[in-house]
Amino acid sequence: MSSTSGASSSAGKISSNDSTNSTKAEKILKGISSRRDKLLQEYPNLASQVQEIKSKTANNLKDSVEKAVSSLKGKGCHVIFAKDAGEAQEQILKILAGNPSVALSKNSVFKEIGLRNFLTSKKVEVFDTDLGERVAGTKVDAHPWIASINTSIPNKEWVAQVKDEIKHQVAHMQYGITGAEAIVEQNGTIALLESEGNVRFTSNLPYNHIVVAGIDKIVPSLEDALAVCRAISVYGMGKDILKYISFISGPSRTADIEFRMVQGMHGPKEVFVILLDNGRLAAAENKQWDLLKCLHCGGCLVDCPSYLSEGLEKGYYYTGKRASVLAAFLKESEPVEHGVCGDCSLCNKHCPMGIQV
Repeated sequence: MSSTSGASSSAGKISSNDSTNSTKAEKILKGISSRRDKLLQEYPNLASQVQEIKSKTANNLKDSVEKAVSSLKGKGCHVIFAKDAGEAQEQILKILAGNPSVALSKNSVFKEIGLRNFLTSKKVEVFDTDLGERVAGTKVDAHPWIASINTSIPNKEWVAQVKDEIKHQVAHMQYGITGAEAIVEQNGTIALLESEGNVRFTSNLPYNHIVVAGIDKIVPSLEDALAVCRAISVYGMGKDILKYISFISGPSRTADIEFRMVQGMHGPKEVFVILLDNGRLAAAENKQWDLLKCLHCGGCLVDCPSYLSEGLEKGYYYTGKRASVLAAFLKESEPVEHGVCGDCSLCNKHCPMGIQV
């Protein structure tokens, strides 16, 4: 079967390379920058708070993984530890058990492990639920949160129609795959952050929810997970908090019917959590803290001249700080060409984690 990861036919006439769309991206980034600066006056300690959270996990990563695994299993999740991208791919294929299709939300971890290309090569139809990816396609991943940042969007009627089509198809699928912004080691809660609502229904409409997350996403407490989500929202999108946060604590279950516990009533019957190492434990051992602290928020792109000049064309993974910090996580995915990074240091100034490149 062919992958449906590209833009739909209604968007076939859209071009992402003209000056109008570049201007659109510049306007969006300026808006994010302005809103971020105002919000940081309300949250002056947000960066130091999140740095402390991530440092605590990074310094005790192996122990945090063990605690998270125990908590997740206690909530009824199937937990799988994947040592690298290839192992993560094979485990997902094994879970799908021959199923010909899967719903997929947008998340940077899928790029890291080359999931879409792998599933397509195994004749699994990948159904993208992110509206921006449906508009812009997935050949170039232009932005971690706004896939259509440099692509014209058709009229509102088209958008509403596509949203309905996506939701209808996902409701009839057996498997949905999402990433996660945080996993709480204390109680096994999984935090999903988004702007559209598609991640939520990708996780709870199919009978089976597969979560793929790097072990660097583990945080000590639920309060810490919320702080991480706020930092991503403020620094990456210039928002106090993105529109939707979902907290998942295992498979859907209820005892309302004759006081007997039943799973899968209003959400997935099974939840699979793939915890991805892919060099993270080695990074902790070697004290490569930048690799473990990066939130994938996109804050380093907001004021980056290189991002506007080449990141929109090549993809945000190949721009400035992204290429420098995250290249180690792409060894088994696509080869990384380091982008041209100037000496403006704006990405250093506006990184919530204080990462310096």
